[in-house]
Amino acid sequence: MTHAQRNKKILDAIAAETTRALSSQKAARETLIKEGIYTKRGKLRAEFGGEQTKERATA
Repeated sequence: MTHAQRNKKILDAIAAETTRALSSQKAARETLIKEGIYTKRGKLRAEFGGEQTKERATA
């Protein structure tokens, strides 16, 4: 497999996953949770701009 063929397969896989994730609101939400952007309860994680649940001590 050449480098170009490998890159084509990767881009095809990304396109397929994007299409699947955007197929419905439920699929999009599940994808964001699976990728760690949202919590299981549907809240945005603190590192992506959501509220922190507990105060963190600075080092």
